[in-house]
Amino acid sequence: MKKALIIDDEVDLCKLLSLQLKSLGIPNEYVNTIREAKEKFRENQYEIIFLDLNLTDGSGFEMLQFMNGFPKRQKVIVISAYDNEQKKVLESGADFFLPKPFTKKKVAQIVDSIYL
Repeated sequence: MKKALIIDDEVDLCKLLSLQLKSLGIPNEYVNTIREAKEKFRENQYEIIFLDLNLTDGSGFEMLQFMNGFPKRQKVIVISAYDNEQKKVLESGADFFLPKPFTKKKVAQIVDSIYL
């Protein structure tokens, strides 16, 4: 079964994205720190990970580097307000870059492209 993990320190954004993913039939959970994300990642298998770049306890790039140490089983969508980071994000192992603010339509398009 497909499952997603949302990693963002903005709780309201996590809740909205979580509701949208559920409406698309994707069970998910969210965490607000890199520490929590690493624990979840070690204990579970996810098909999709939504990852913010700026977290209270570190950078999303740290999480990308951490995930690169495991076999690639998931698609990583980096969400960020910094468009200038797109190239670096993709070179660091992310599959998609989703600029903030984003729309429900854009999230659905990315999710659809993953499952085509």
